[in-house]
Amino acid sequence: MGEQHGLEEQRVGERPAEGHPVAEDPTAEPRIAAHRAAERDREDEEKDAYVFGGREPDDRARRLESTRLGALEDVFGPPTRTRLSELGVREGWRCWEVGCGAGGIARWLAGRVGETGHVLATDLDPSYVEGHGLPNLSVLRHDLLADPPERDHFDLVHARALLEHVAERGEALQRMVSATRPGGWVVVEDFDIEGAMTPAAARYYPPEHRALGERLGRALAARFAASGVDAGLGRRLPEMLLAAGLTEVGAALYAPVGTAGGPPFLRLTLGRLRPGLVAAGGMTEEEVDRVMDLIERPGFTHVPGFMVTAWGRRARA
Repeated sequence: MGEQHGLEEQRVGERPAEGHPVAEDPTAEPRIAAHRAAERDREDEEKDAYVFGGREPDDRARRLESTRLGALEDVFGPPTRTRLSELGVREGWRCWEVGCGAGGIARWLAGRVGETGHVLATDLDPSYVEGHGLPNLSVLRHDLLADPPERDHFDLVHARALLEHVAERGEALQRMVSATRPGGWVVVEDFDIEGAMTPAAARYYPPEHRALGERLGRALAARFAASGVDAGLGRRLPEMLLAAGLTEVGAALYAPVGTAGGPPFLRLTLGRLRPGLVAAGGMTEEEVDRVMDLIERPGFTHVPGFMVTAWGRRARA
């Protein structure tokens, strides 16, 4: 397995990776009708702090969630890779991908750091990354708040859409900082979709659908808040990094404009959250249906979410 980090190890599959080692998830283009039918049959079991629930109950649900996570990486991965490249990720680096999801960034990092480097990918459910076939990528089951990471070890620690779901966000960030070696980088990314960002996102809908877009934004923010998610954390990330003692802090906002035929991240997310959105009264089933139909319509545009990427450097000793 390579380097050990004092964390509980999750089995890593031995199957060779399909295609190029850093290729994107091959399930990025799902069958729309099948996904929609399956999502409508799901019950709302999202009762823990993580709004998308825990481990998936059956193979079909796991395939859908894997596709949703892969679609998230398809949408928000390009600016992440650009930022990490600009920070100098290279051969020999030791990197930690916290909350690795479908593993797109972890696999990309493994390709960047090469044989002399190492990537650790962790998650509460890291099974979506199994079978990668990369000798310099270790996959572990890990709870950031329960299991202390090794200190002063990594050249880079990265997490996307993680801190917003964690109740003790400051403590979680501090653990990531302490795991970074002096001179290393911490990069965190989270959404900002509440408050003024709701009408801002709706402006990218065609004019006749902007009111619907605003209702959707408000319903999503309320659903996330009910599960303990900070839907506006992205805009506060720079000040959190500064408070954690990092230097050279910077941030950028990414607002991808989605069109028909693009990655189905928003549609799959709405399918996953449908029961909660309707039960809370934020939207009717007909309105959710309408948005999901519009997303597939040629000429329709939308912003699936505003993502803030923030970075900072741990001071050299």
